[in-house]
Amino acid sequence: MMTDSMLTIPVHEMTETYDGPQEKPQDAWSADGSLEHQPIVGIPIPVKQGSQGPLLMVDAVGAWAVERMQARVFLIPLWPFPTHKHMYQSLWSLIQSMDGLLLLAGIQGTDWYAVWKAGEQEPGLDSWPIAWEIALAQLATYMGMPVLAIADGAEKWNSALGGKRSEAPGDREQMASMTPDSWDRHTIRVRAQSALASALQPAIRSHDGEQKPWDLAFMPQQGVEQLAPGLRSCAQAEDGSVAAFERRDGAFGLGMLGRLDWGLDQDYGTTVFDAFLQACRSFDHTRSQQDGWRTVRDELCSRVSTLVTQGQPLISVSEIAHEEKRLYSSDSLVISTVSPGSTRPQERLRQ
Repeated sequence: MMTDSMLTIPVHEMTETYDGPQEKPQDAWSADGSLEHQPIVGIPIPVKQGSQGPLLMVDAVGAWAVERMQARVFLIPLWPFPTHKHMYQSLWSLIQSMDGLLLLAGIQGTDWYAVWKAGEQEPGLDSWPIAWEIALAQLATYMGMPVLAIADGAEKWNSALGGKRSEAPGDREQMASMTPDSWDRHTIRVRAQSALASALQPAIRSHDGEQKPWDLAFMPQQGVEQLAPGLRSCAQAEDGSVAAFERRDGAFGLGMLGRLDWGLDQDYGTTVFDAFLQACRSFDHTRSQQDGWRTVRDELCSRVSTLVTQGQPLISVSEIAHEEKRLYSSDSLVISTVSPGSTRPQERLRQ
């Protein structure tokens, strides 16, 4: 059953892989551009019981975007099974089977955050799939696996790491009836000194120096009030709200509150997906060179569990250098143009 971008997929009709020609993407997070294989992108999807059997509840556009960018889709059904103290160990085999994690937007008109918070007091069928998705995001982040999170997925990723979603009450029935062409659109302004700005350089150079705006659709009633430790804002909307955030430690991790998957008609959107997939390739290559990581499952998972229980950061946060403090205290939000071979912006183009 499909309405606009929303899709419920019967489990027995689930497709896991896509085979097609591979083009070499460009990447700003990783210097290793020699890896050509199609990365496997894990996409967690809640399972609910429907009138005709189990259904995967998913906004289909994100999975379509991964296939369009010619990676392999690994759908991860999250059944409403109770969580337990060894849940990270239970997720370990999934982590081994994928090269990156994509957290999708949810079904419009639903509020994952309210269900998750209610589940902390009274766990149940509705909250368990979200709890498993949160745990998967925590484990992937701690391991340094590339994470791309979009819309609700970005909110979940930030919350999984200790951040807070903004409280924006609204009429859920009215929001459920809205179509993508009625969503708000915002111009994204990217901080010059950020990994996101670096990743966008191929798209900027392809414009022959002509700055084009980056407009993205935003689903109603979404936002981030407080970023988790280890994350930083890397883009804002015109009203000053956070539009995107990234890991501070240099590993690939990007949360886009705008519908990046609805923006593949723009060079900026495809370039970001390219960067994510190249980071997935690099992660897989690095992991394949380290045989010992498979033997540390219990120790690593126990460490993640301890950090989460104690409310400690999952991303190592070292003391911020004075230069970074200066750069990120500025209200100026720009996209930088960097000449080939240069490590610092030579010209700032305001967007």
